[in-house]
Amino acid sequence: MTDLSMTDEGGHQLPQMNYPDLTRADLVAAVERFYDEYYFRPRAAWRVVRKALTDAHEFKRLFKEAREFLSLRAKRHDFVTESRAHEGEKTPEPTVTVH
Repeated sequence: MTDLSMTDEGGHQLPQMNYPDLTRADLVAAVERFYDEYYFRPRAAWRVVRKALTDAHEFKRLFKEAREFLSLRAKRHDFVTESRAHEGEKTPEPTVTVH
């Protein structure tokens, strides 16, 4: 465990574990990539779009959730970019595969 901040300024959880060859930025990038690969799969995207097309209430709810998700995704991306720039890193993003 570390003594680093547990959350960012928006209250979103940050990694607390230390691994020898991974930085916090690497861990956040891996989470971001996992979410991208999972939620932007054609089947998952179609399931969301189908619900939105058949129910107006569901459309409003999903639209709000999509905005929040994309906003959080952008903040994660900014955290990774700023952390790597601050640390002077040029490490590649960890590979995370979802099957």
